[in-house]
Amino acid sequence: MKKEIQEFSEQFKRTIIEEVSRGAISKEAARRRYGIKGKSAILNWQRNYERYGKCSLSLYFDPIPLKTNKPVQSDTSHEELKARIKALERQLEDEQLRAEAYSRMIDIAESELKVPIRKKSSTR
Repeated sequence: MKKEIQEFSEQFKRTIIEEVSRGAISKEAARRRYGIKGKSAILNWQRNYERYGKCSLSLYFDPIPLKTNKPVQSDTSHEELKARIKALERQLEDEQLRAEAYSRMIDIAESELKVPIRKKSSTR
């Protein structure tokens, strides 16, 4: 028995996502109302839209060229990208400090309590 594949337009998917996001309808109610067979289809559309800006990621319908001759236009400005990099560098520095603090806490606990906390590399 061959499985039937449903295909919906990008605009249709976005309309449903907007309704669900506004709270006008639940995912399950939208699935029933519009005859969508996949139980997690709307959730997948939402995730794809949040990550990639598109609900459909099929290469058959939307081929992505490997090489482009014209420069790619970006929605984000150079200043926004610099600010994003700066924020990520700050987060990285914070996490490195946190890792160093945890390491020192373990060292102090091992020396004061005389209990081995770290797993030895030769242990299985």
